[in-house]
Amino acid sequence: MADALEAVRLPRRLRLRLTRNGLTVVPVTQAHLMTQRRIANQIETRAPGWVPIGEFKIVPRREGYSPEPDVSALPESEWNSGKSEFDEGQLPFVVEVVSPESRNRDYSTKPDHYALRGIPAYLVVDVLSARWTLLTRPEDGVYRHEESGAFGDEIRIPVADQTLTLDSSQFVRI
Repeated sequence: MADALEAVRLPRRLRLRLTRNGLTVVPVTQAHLMTQRRIANQIETRAPGWVPIGEFKIVPRREGYSPEPDVSALPESEWNSGKSEFDEGQLPFVVEVVSPESRNRDYSTKPDHYALRGIPAYLVVDVLSARWTLLTRPEDGVYRHEESGAFGDEIRIPVADQTLTLDSSQFVRI
């Protein structure tokens, strides 16, 4: 079924989700897109040597699932403009921007998937509540440390040997 979902082409403003209730087409809000773009811009200007990435899949597939985070970054030396899949071991962090239909998945399901993969940091940016949550220190499939704050607070994400500081006052709330 997952392969069939990948073959379906939709406009960029829509996403197709398989849930326990069946297939659902969901819109991507402007707040989601703007926040995603502003995070990518901050990575580009505040993390020397790193390139923001989006619209990609994490491989290998685990438990029949390849997550598609909204934003992450790669060292410039590992970035390849022709790729749309990146190995979980390459990613220092992933970001999910919460949409109305993805709230439960972003807070409950995806942390387990990302921690199981050993991704060092997972940032949830909730444009519905104007809050963020940063999960770090994955161990045995669970993140052991959590920080959260309101839009306007600085977010400090460990990225290899440096710290990426995001200005969450630039994020957009629905």
